[in-house]
Formats: sequence, structure tokens, C-alpha cells
Amino acid sequence: GVATAEEWGMRTLGGLLLLLCLSGAQVGCDPINPTVREMPISYISETAGIGRPAKAGDIVTIKYRLTLPDGSEVLSDDEHRFQLATGSVIAGIDDAVLGMKKRGTRVIDCPPQKHWGRGGYGNGAIPPDTHLIIHIEVLDID
Repeated sequence: GVATAEEWGMRTLGGLLLLLCLSGAQVGCDPINPTVREMPISYISETAGIGRPAKAGDIVTIKYRLTLPDGSEVLSDDEHRFQLATGSVIAGIDDAVLGMKKRGTRVIDCPPQKHWGRGGYGNGAIPPDTHLIIHIEVLDID
């Protein structure tokens, strides 16, 4: 079903907190806006993978790399494990991993509203209102 504004706010806050813990950075946040959930991500490329598709609630392990449109890497992890669609990562990653299969890859264009938005991230590492290119590979689905 559709998340309430409070549920969406907790999901967004959870994703920000996790990535902040991983990076040690501080960030300003956009006001909570439940319409963000409906904003699309754009798929640049993808490979199918094997097995069953990942669904909400699955524990997934991914490899990811976040880059600016110019190719500059701003954040990456070779083995990040999380529960899918629970807000433990930024919304763009949750959205992209849903439906992926083990060994599958996706490269997405993630709009600012699906990550840190107007606040930017990491003392200018991600400027405000910047699209991110996110490279994802699913390593495992439990």
C-alpha cells in the first residue's frame, strides 16, 4: 500500500542515517514529502541475473557505486547488506534493487528527490539538486 507521510519520513530518515553512518558525513535534509515515493528513477542499463527477483522485506547484499554525472565517484561499497524496501538505504537504491536478481546489474539515474535533494551531501561531495548515477550489482538475496 501507499506509505503515510510519517512512514515515508521514517524510511527517508533511516536511509540517510545508514549512509551517514557509513560515510561519517553530516547532511542537511529536505522537508519530508510523501510524493517523492512516486518520482521515477531512470534505468540507463541492466543485466538480468539469475534466480528469483528481490522483493520488499528480502535481505539483499549488493555492491554499489554512486557517481556524479561527470563520473566522479562519491560513495561506494563492495558488500552492503540490508533489508529491501524498509528505508535502510536511500530511496533510489531501494527502488532500483526491487525486482533485481542475483548477479544482475543496474545503472540508474537517480533524481535528487530520491537521495539528499536540496541539502546535498558530504560537505559538497554531492552538490544540492544533483542527479546521481548509481551502479548496482546484486550479490545475494536471502
